[in-house]
Amino acid sequence: MEKYLSNWITIIDGIKNDNTYKASWGRAIIECILKEEYEIVKEEIIIEEYFIVQKILKYYWNLNSYFNLSQGDFLVIEKVTKEISLDFYRKKKHHNPAWFNEMEIFIKRKQIKFEKIINRIMKIVNKNVAYRFLNYRSKRIKLYKLDTKNKTLRFKKNDVEIIKTHSKLLIDLINSKWALNLEKYNNSPYLQRKVIDSADSYQKRQNFRSIKNMLVQYYHTEGIKDFYTGEHLDYLDVKLVHIIPYNYIYSNNIWNLVIAHRSTKLRMIPSEEDMKNLKIRNKRLLKELTNVSNKEKQDLQNVVNNNLLDKCFIDMGG
Repeated sequence: MEKYLSNWITIIDGIKNDNTYKASWGRAIIECILKEEYEIVKEEIIIEEYFIVQKILKYYWNLNSYFNLSQGDFLVIEKVTKEISLDFYRKKKHHNPAWFNEMEIFIKRKQIKFEKIINRIMKIVNKNVAYRFLNYRSKRIKLYKLDTKNKTLRFKKNDVEIIKTHSKLLIDLINSKWALNLEKYNNSPYLQRKVIDSADSYQKRQNFRSIKNMLVQYYHTEGIKDFYTGEHLDYLDVKLVHIIPYNYIYSNNIWNLVIAHRSTKLRMIPSEEDMKNLKIRNKRLLKELTNVSNKEKQDLQNVVNNNLLDKCFIDMGG
């Protein structure tokens, strides 16, 4: 194993579970390298902190604002995302969780304000992360040269190629450390997947077609009905709604999806009545489902037999 790669693994392994600053810093560096957001000067690769901190803002926005994951509000970066969130949702006049790309468009409309936010985060990382990232116990491991005056990181060309070659390994290790830390503060399901996907600028599209057809065919034998109102619906007016919000459950299981009118607004937290009706619906649905995948039926059986809906409701603060 190359010495430089071994040094990265040592640093990641030494990340303590007291905050996620180092994890975000390391992953942002690797993302900048993979996207070639750097300058080549002679035999050095130079990455500006300006690009690194924008990625850090993306990670924390998606985790804090969209997935509602936190470390107890003691990180300054979480306070920054919270301030942006309050301004964003007040101006948008809704509270439906928004992915980073939607917030980014909003915040960049006021370039001066955006630059102030980026500079504020740069001060945070220079004070708490950029230098300390290289510390392992009593040793200092050389991964890059930190230019505090120009706010840049300098890498050797060969070292950057090693990062590119082994990026998946390094990112997987960082994500694992990050998820372990968040487990101490959050009961949210699929933590590791949420950490992984927080690096995406755009949210992955959801395809409900098969489940939609399943619910129409197997559940609404007496005609398609709105879960909330009980009114009959035309097929063209049908949409699927998550009872437990998608940003919390982060899965598209049939046991959490119901048919509603396409004008139905998302509910941030389901009511006890919603949960009661969903449990009734799921028991009925389990009897109705016959010609479907074993996975869907097993998931439904697991939820019904083990009262997992109640656990989810309690964990999310319902």
